[in-house]
Amino acid sequence: MNTGDTLRVVDPGVSYDAHLWIVLSKPELDPDHVLLVNFTSWRSDKDQACILEPGDHPYVKKKTCVNYADSKIVSETQIQRLIHAGKLEHHAPIDLPLLERMREGAMQSRFMPLDHAQLLVDQGLAAP
Repeated sequence: MNTGDTLRVVDPGVSYDAHLWIVLSKPELDPDHVLLVNFTSWRSDKDQACILEPGDHPYVKKKTCVNYADSKIVSETQIQRLIHAGKLEHHAPIDLPLLERMREGAMQSRFMPLDHAQLLVDQGLAAP
């Protein structure tokens, strides 16, 4: 598992499962606390801290935003179990410029849980 990896639930059962999830932290620094955020369709009432357009990533087909409010911290072991069970699949990784934009957005977002943003600061991936 690497920073910038993307994952999607193979057979989504609930709406949040259908999103593309992105590894924002560095699992090699803290495999027990891996920060994931997801892409969601853009709407004016959603978090505007990081907006993506088609071409920013192969998964993005329309105006999209990063959903910091629903970010998750999970262990790398949990992710690997789901991959090996066939419940998660990898997609194209995020490139470094987009990853940096997403981390900057995490620090600007009013919706990112503070302890999730702190993980990025603690890993030296974002300035407080």
